[in-house]
Amino acid sequence: MKILQINCVYQVGSTGKIVDSIGAVLRGDGHDVFTCYGIGGNHYDDYSQKICSNLEHKGNSLWARISGIPYGGWHISNRRFISVIKQYCPDVVHVHCVNAFTINVYRLLKHLACNGIKTVVTLHAEFFHTGSCGHAYDCEKWKTSCHHCAVYRQETASRLFDRSHTAWKKMFRAFQHFNPNNITITAVSPWLTERAKQSAILGRFNIVYVPNGVNTDVFHLRANTGLIDREQYKKVVLFVTPCFSLGEADLKGGRFVPTMAKLHPDYKFIVVASRNEGGIGDMPTNIQLWGRAKTQDELAQLYSEADATILFSKRETFSMVTAESLCCGTPVVGFKAGGPESIALQEFSSFVAYGDTQALTDRLDQCLNTTYNKSEISQKAKFSYSENNMANSYFNVYKNLLR
Repeated sequence: MKILQINCVYQVGSTGKIVDSIGAVLRGDGHDVFTCYGIGGNHYDDYSQKICSNLEHKGNSLWARISGIPYGGWHISNRRFISVIKQYCPDVVHVHCVNAFTINVYRLLKHLACNGIKTVVTLHAEFFHTGSCGHAYDCEKWKTSCHHCAVYRQETASRLFDRSHTAWKKMFRAFQHFNPNNITITAVSPWLTERAKQSAILGRFNIVYVPNGVNTDVFHLRANTGLIDREQYKKVVLFVTPCFSLGEADLKGGRFVPTMAKLHPDYKFIVVASRNEGGIGDMPTNIQLWGRAKTQDELAQLYSEADATILFSKRETFSMVTAESLCCGTPVVGFKAGGPESIALQEFSSFVAYGDTQALTDRLDQCLNTTYNKSEISQKAKFSYSENNMANSYFNVYKNLLR
């Protein structure tokens, strides 16, 4: 089978690693997989091609801010992608995250639909069914038609106009071109699957849950090497985030770390983050700012040696942190954020209402006072979240679509 993927990035970031791993697994099974991407280096390997120049990317970004339409822009990338389709002649085109100003999404979908190309669209975020927002949170306008957006400046990149209704209509019309027999929508969590089914844009299509895959050759339970210095603390709690911030607008909820550390002075909290943002100031003495994990192996070792991993996110469509932690044998406690509680192994995780620090305190204590078999957690998680499981699930989606 010949599969052509398109994503904003390749081999980097969460979705970039996902499309790379899908290709690697399926090529190992004898299939032909090629990936087009928009942001990053000009050449990674012989199985990929960059279709958006840096100038185009900046131009699309600027135009989105002026026009208020986040997924329009220049058509040059579209022409390059169409050229790849004609040359490659794929059986299936798999569309991932294309929301980073690298291609005109509306024209991309219309071309695939009007040419009868078998298409899989994966929801890594919510923008395909909201028309604009990556996360809709408690807003439900997207179910029928977005309009009068209260957060359009943050969510649509627009600096001048609220074009949320126009953007929603453009996405709706783009998907209306599809014959339902030629497209399958996949979502990375059961929660996201149910959201998409409620959408006027996507609700008429077949929507399937396919979990993201974790590299279980890296993320697995490791023997304790003493990487974490426990000092005098009873337990160690891990918080992993791309950026550590104490700001109210931080969706990963870094501001809750000092609160929980003060409520648990006998626990050590380790923050693993690629960078710190804003003023961090004085932190409770039981917080260690680890910084960036130097390698994925170091991150896996930290997961393995911690007693629990904690999540403070306001919204997640999946949560790689949850899957990685469980693959390393460490239970997860956190706020309900949509995706995490729907993909986590229920017997080894616990979630409470967002912002309820007292309930989270009780659940964390309960978790840390429970004796878990870390090997059992790791084995069950590796079965659920393996890259092979993800790639094979997608292959089944392709086969069913081609039938």
